[in-house]
Amino acid sequence: MKLLAAIDSFKGSASSIELNQAALQGWGEAEQTVNQPIADGGEGTAEVIYATLGGEWRTLFCPDLLFRKKACRYLLTQKKNRKLAIIESTEVIGLDLLTEPTDQTIRLASSFGLGELIKDALNQQVDEVIVTLGGSGCSDGGLGLLQSLGAKLNGVTEGNPLLSIETIDVSQLERIEQRLTIAADVTSPYTGKQGATQLFGKQKGGSPETLAFLEAQAEKVAEQIKERTAIDLNKLPGSGAAGGIGGALAIVGATMKAGFMTVSELVDLENKIKSADIVITGEGRIDQQTIHGKVPYGVASLAKKHNKKVVAICGSREKDLGQLTTILPSVFSIQTGPTSLDKALDHQETLENVRILSQAISGLLQ
Repeated sequence: MKLLAAIDSFKGSASSIELNQAALQGWGEAEQTVNQPIADGGEGTAEVIYATLGGEWRTLFCPDLLFRKKACRYLLTQKKNRKLAIIESTEVIGLDLLTEPTDQTIRLASSFGLGELIKDALNQQVDEVIVTLGGSGCSDGGLGLLQSLGAKLNGVTEGNPLLSIETIDVSQLERIEQRLTIAADVTSPYTGKQGATQLFGKQKGGSPETLAFLEAQAEKVAEQIKERTAIDLNKLPGSGAAGGIGGALAIVGATMKAGFMTVSELVDLENKIKSADIVITGEGRIDQQTIHGKVPYGVASLAKKHNKKVVAICGSREKDLGQLTTILPSVFSIQTGPTSLDKALDHQETLENVRILSQAISGLLQ
């Protein structure tokens, strides 16, 4: 029997590779085990790709979302003789870089630093730059990034450029010759009820008044972009990703691609699932949102395609998983009893509970 573990990281608790190892150790006897780190374009994606493909980390100092100088890194690696740069936006503009998201931080935060990383990567003679957009702490319409890449933002002062933008001049922007890929699962448009500001601004600390003003400014920017480039950001799925960075990157020629699909292709996940007998997957919380491009859904879809048994483990799960159960019927929480949040997130406690649960599941399936 060949056992494959492909579990997404439990945020704040344990990494993908650690969780896989714990599950494989708990399973007991298996003729062959495969520890395949996996991610969906969010936190830890570059580490997952590094664990599989190797490569080297490039570090440079650039401004984070609040313009504090920070050592930021991205991965340079190769796949089929193609040189790739993997940039995680959270490295430089991540929400987790804020002690606490507030109305003040959303009014100050800019995506400028991400543009600096992209420019540096383009200078490394790469064939493709892949930018993951999950977990951004900005809601600046991607204007900071565009400013870094050469756009002129008239009227802009300090802080979030979307607050003070009057007009935008993109005539000096050049479409990037190397292939530029955005890895994201957000399909929101630039503005509107499902757009960057109204859908995600609250979790980034914005007050109703600030968000209403940012939305009005974003509508103005979208209209100017449409006039100058013929790109309608409000009809472009994913343009609202990462506070509008998806749309900004589309202006310079980026292609939007699902995060899980991007990562799974890079690590050759489908072929590894095809040669396995049983697949273990999971993430920190499995709920009805998991079906929207998260790792357990993606892994289970590939397992079902190749008629493989698949089980999922998680820190917590929603009672009713909705349509997810049609493709992933076996979902188990690792908790062994009532517990506090701090204990549930404890690193060693998590790994031990994964081992215990994996051993129990193996007794049923072997």
